Amino acid sequence: MIDHWSNVPRIIWASTLGPLGFSLNLLLGYIIFKYTPDSMKTYSTMIMVMTITDAVNGFCSIMTSVRLISTGSQLFVIFGGICESAFEEKLTKPRFCMYWYALLVQCHLLNDIIMIFSYVYRAYVITMPFDTINQKKIQLVTYGYSLCHFSYLTWGYFMSWSSLEAMDAEISKIYPELIGSNYTYSGVLDVNAPSQIVMNMMSVSLPVFVVAVALICKCIIERYLNKFTFTDAKKRQHRSLVNVLLYQTISPLLSLVTVALYVTVGQTGGSTAILENLMPFSLVLLTIVSPTASYILIGPYRTAFIKLWNPCVSMIFGADSRLLKNQEPPFRSTISVTNPV
Repeated sequence: MIDHWSNVPRIIWASTLGPLGFSLNLLLGYIIFKYTPDSMKTYSTMIMVMTITDAVNGFCSIMTSVRLISTGSQLFVIFGGICESAFEEKLTKPRFCMYWYALLVQCHLLNDIIMIFSYVYRAYVITMPFDTINQKKIQLVTYGYSLCHFSYLTWGYFMSWSSLEAMDAEISKIYPELIGSNYTYSGVLDVNAPSQIVMNMMSVSLPVFVVAVALICKCIIERYLNKFTFTDAKKRQHRSLVNVLLYQTISPLLSLVTVALYVTVGQTGGSTAILENLMPFSLVLLTIVSPTASYILIGPYRTAFIKLWNPCVSMIFGADSRLLKNQEPPFRSTISVTNPV
């Protein structure tokens, strides 16, 4: 059933959280660029990449507002975002919309990979406190991988193109009422094709791998902290790093909701309109999870956010923000990376 009441909450969800996530990440990017202390310059490279990908994801959510149809060997996408108003030509519009969805998937996968880099980096900083990591090397690895990532997966997007006749023939087996309707739809006719299998397998397995790496790094850090004697201040600093690491696993854990629905529906064939609209819900939510955690848990960024918040509130309401009464909110889990640049 294509016309379903759950279509409306999905579009509202994407059109509300998408702009919010885009705005929060733009602001965080500005704060990272301007207010990052020297002691965090190396680490901030990875935060900046994740912030950019989250901002792009927020924008892509606005553009697409997708409904996902998984059949195991195929993936179809019905769009409800503003990309529908871009073109009138019947073949160009679906490919244009599909580009933004492919970009969302690429950025989401890149975010998980960079998150793994950040976990390993934190474990290294804590367990090897006398070693230094050259910032340029971190930038080379981070930006170099990002370039390769987008190049490969963009190639996968172009290889997924199929004729309108082939697309209609396959989607008509599931929703014949889509043919000739006003809905914009596209998809991948074979997710197991050589050009698609890597993206598909990464989408399914990467969230689990991220959580596993996070737990391994946590165990390594805890073992190190229990092995040596530190001052209370030093222990709090190290444990704050571990807490930030654990809080960031919220993102891959949310991704597992989408993955579980995607795999379950695809393998059992139990797809319904509600499940199809529910699948992308957690992916949209991810765009606000990481920046919110950064604002709360990373001390310099929290202070900068409060500093920028007060003039905005004063301009709108003509009064000082209550946040100024307490410049340092009572969050103990504050990151402070002191490894030399």
